[in-house]
Amino acid sequence: MSFDFLPAELRIQVQDVVNAYPPAEEVFRAIIDHVGGTKRRKLDSDADVLPTSLAGSHIVLQIPELSVQSPIRKKLNIVFGCFPGERKVFLALTKSLESKPELLITDLSVNNIQFAVVLDVPEKRQYKTLLITYDANKGQMYKNDPILIQFNNDELSEQFGPLLDKIDLTDFLQQQFRTFGFDLVKGFGPQCFFVDAYKGSKEGYLYFLPNHVIFGFKKPILIFDSTNIESITYTSITRLTFNVTLTLLPDSERHEFSMIDQKEFEKIDQYVKSKELRDRSMTDELKAQRQLKNNTDNPGALAEAAKLVPGGSQIVGKDDDDEEEDENYQSDESSSDDGSSGDEEQEEAAEVDDLQAELNNLQEDYEDLGYIDFGNEDEPEPE
Repeated sequence: MSFDFLPAELRIQVQDVVNAYPPAEEVFRAIIDHVGGTKRRKLDSDADVLPTSLAGSHIVLQIPELSVQSPIRKKLNIVFGCFPGERKVFLALTKSLESKPELLITDLSVNNIQFAVVLDVPEKRQYKTLLITYDANKGQMYKNDPILIQFNNDELSEQFGPLLDKIDLTDFLQQQFRTFGFDLVKGFGPQCFFVDAYKGSKEGYLYFLPNHVIFGFKKPILIFDSTNIESITYTSITRLTFNVTLTLLPDSERHEFSMIDQKEFEKIDQYVKSKELRDRSMTDELKAQRQLKNNTDNPGALAEAAKLVPGGSQIVGKDDDDEEEDENYQSDESSSDDGSSGDEEQEEAAEVDDLQAELNNLQEDYEDLGYIDFGNEDEPEPE
């Protein structure tokens, strides 16, 4: 097999490796054979399993010209129907009934459909998002990425007017999907809300639903069953934002969502309480703040308390530096005169004062958050 089919630059690099180490040629050829064979098998499989069209199928429900955002970005129809002679309902994304479907799911049972939900679209009140996750589609197309469709709820409600019979569009879809074999969650309303958040550098929206927490919509979309959330932790709290970390059962997997606006705290905290989730942060922080208040004359105790407070590690770091300076001072004590010793003691006293001032500022910052009360010493410790 020749390497001539490779791009010129890559071909030169491969040839340089082979010239320097001739046995590498056999390895390169084995890799090319393996990758080429896998690609051919995949293409053959995809071409074979998908029907050339949906013509002749019994169509149960079809919604045309939807804005599909995943697993591909196209204007497509979503079609639910049965192939001739079958009673089992399929789901297809296709340009038309006469064209080859872009995506086909033939198993709509709960064994294959993982989750389906209709969500609000931030900043677009009339729009909704349909999200469907599943295990497998016909031909394993698009890495089995979830279906994500954005639609104009007002326009579709108008089109479906006679069929809705005084119920809203999502309620109608819930009824239809249930007959197809899976449930559709209504992810909006009084019990649902969303907040802006980041997952690493990825900006998105964190949805809080009665039984799920969802982060989307850039891949990968994260879906958490609320019964699998072991605890929640608030960290990196500032005057403007805070972070939320979800710890999941059974392996204590952690997912941190950052830069959440402080105005959203009350809603999230109420959600946590309503689900009786463990809040592993606020109790420790409250205890830490009491230690800070009750040990203002003891720099060592202040530093230990600061370790329990988000951002306190910076202060602890300064305390560690002080200890190193103390050791240096003791080791050099024999060679220091009384004047230099007094200067160092004054510097240490000034550093302790700086530490105290920083901790006082930290207290004031947390008092400003509103949900931590430093002034009520008689308040019982939360359980």
